[in-house]
Amino acid sequence: MRTFCGTVTETLDLGAVVEHCPHCDALKCCLLRTVSQGNYICFLKITELLRESSCMCTDCLKPFRGKPCWSYADVVPIRDASSMELDDLLKKTNPILADRIRFKEQIGELGGDQRFAVAYEHVEGMLPGELRSKLSQKLLDWPRFSETQREQLGDDIGVLSRAWEFTRQLSVGFPKSSGSLSFFMSVPMFALILIYMVVTRNWIWGGLAFVISVVVATGLESILFQRAVNRWTRQVLIPEAQEANIPLDRFVAVVDDLSETRLGWKGELWPMKDQLQHIRQTLIAEGKLQRPPDARNAHSKDPAASASPS
Repeated sequence: MRTFCGTVTETLDLGAVVEHCPHCDALKCCLLRTVSQGNYICFLKITELLRESSCMCTDCLKPFRGKPCWSYADVVPIRDASSMELDDLLKKTNPILADRIRFKEQIGELGGDQRFAVAYEHVEGMLPGELRSKLSQKLLDWPRFSETQREQLGDDIGVLSRAWEFTRQLSVGFPKSSGSLSFFMSVPMFALILIYMVVTRNWIWGGLAFVISVVVATGLESILFQRAVNRWTRQVLIPEAQEANIPLDRFVAVVDDLSETRLGWKGELWPMKDQLQHIRQTLIAEGKLQRPPDARNAHSKDPAASASPS
């Protein structure tokens, strides 16, 4: 039986994925689950301290530490997974691992081309997304590229890889909106409105006044947060990008490529993606970024489409 306050551990079974089992030393269908731990008061969870994933091989039935849940493209119900071929399940749930296997075969066919190996390592370090998928596909077409195109693709991948690392480093100090202003303004206002409604018994106007106070507090906090993001863009992003020699259009490209996973989890870079419109507007206002091209020119500006086989 739970006490009044303390910690609680929750385990959630997600489904089946394909992973490399360290016990079997082979690709196996594995059960993916998450384990999270949080604090609770009055039987209500108030904070989440830890969330990690684990896998259990369906062959040897031994557990091992899994990758973050957002790194899997999808999960399959165990009943459906039992009727699927392992290769089909691999492509559906863990395309990054499938790409890694194909790239190793490609490196062998290319005789250990160092430029390809370096470009592959850079793509391997990027988060899942459309940009990473396009670059991976171009690497598979490496043998059909000319020497100039190989050099160009390798340089583009290197710049995008450095932009990913740069973005991860900046994410630690990115402004965060905690909602505290809305909370501290709403609680005393709610108390005053509650007293007003009890005394006057005017429940409709009292409830309307409370809703208006919450909306005003939320709007004010949103404005202050946007100003903090704009200030961070001018005082942190622009100087740091210039010092690290990171093109700001590449920074915008990698942040714009972020997407919520099918499992519903968002990475630590998601606050930047959520505020990317304000970041882009500030960069344009400061003359550090051109306005987005229209749909007719978007393909020509795609960072992943800058090199193609002739």
